[in-house]
Amino acid sequence: MSTTTSQGAGQPTSHKVVGEWFWRFLAAVMLFSVAWVLWISYQLNPTPLATALAFEAAEKAKANQNQNASGLIKPPVEAPKPEAEAPKAEPVAKEPPVNVEKLKLSDSISTPPAPEAKKN
Repeated sequence: MSTTTSQGAGQPTSHKVVGEWFWRFLAAVMLFSVAWVLWISYQLNPTPLATALAFEAAEKAKANQNQNASGLIKPPVEAPKPEAEAPKAEPVAKEPPVNVEKLKLSDSISTPPAPEAKKN
């Protein structure tokens, strides 16, 4: 006696095919998840801010003591001012671009004020 189903002699059941595709899908998902974890771990590792060449340049700068590398910032030396300097004009006070009185909140409800004519 054969153990085949009523589908006919020699035809395999579709149960194997469904199981095979399920395992292939599961393998693809696992591969994707491992790749994702590796990508995230790569992104979380900080890259060095200073390269090996920067460290070498810093060592050379420390070794070279002929330069003034004290780290102090001195103000620039001002040139002497000429005696006959023209007096500077006083700056003209500019009108503010916004009327501040219109921005204040009113204490009561009233009719709005009449619009003002624009100055040219």
